[in-house]
Amino acid sequence: MKSAAIAAAAAAAAATALLLPTFAHAQHKIGREHYREMVLRHAAENNLPESLVHRVIMRESKYQPHLTGKGGALGMMQIKLATARGVGYTGTAQGLYDPETNVKYATRYLAGAYRTAHGNHDLAVRYYAAGYYYAAKRQGLLQDGRTRRAMARADARALPPPLSLLPE
Repeated sequence: MKSAAIAAAAAAAAATALLLPTFAHAQHKIGREHYREMVLRHAAENNLPESLVHRVIMRESKYQPHLTGKGGALGMMQIKLATARGVGYTGTAQGLYDPETNVKYATRYLAGAYRTAHGNHDLAVRYYAAGYYYAAKRQGLLQDGRTRRAMARADARALPPPLSLLPE
């Protein structure tokens, strides 16, 4: 009797194990379709291929908007609060669990990784996950804050004074 119960439990576990990958695949497909319009919009705003954004979402969270990853990565695209702030986000960490907010700021960051990777999707995904600052700096795509401020001051000095300040 005991062995029959064990055999039945093992059969049920095996059947469940066979169904889980199918269920998980169906969930990912539903997630992709549910967020497709939003992803398409933010991909277009940042000159990114839609397929690349979907690839990052699958890699990072499998379309789970309330996921918290290691190191404090948040939401569907697993962006950290400091990274989101670097691309203009001013809200709280909790706000990055909102799919619209998460994808908006994460695609801005992904766009930098994509440009640094010169359109190479595999490299862009790696840069997105690990950071692309040093690669972009090596390529001369970034300037440090002091250089940016000095260039802004030089540009301001090079501009002619506004007409309202010129003598009549």
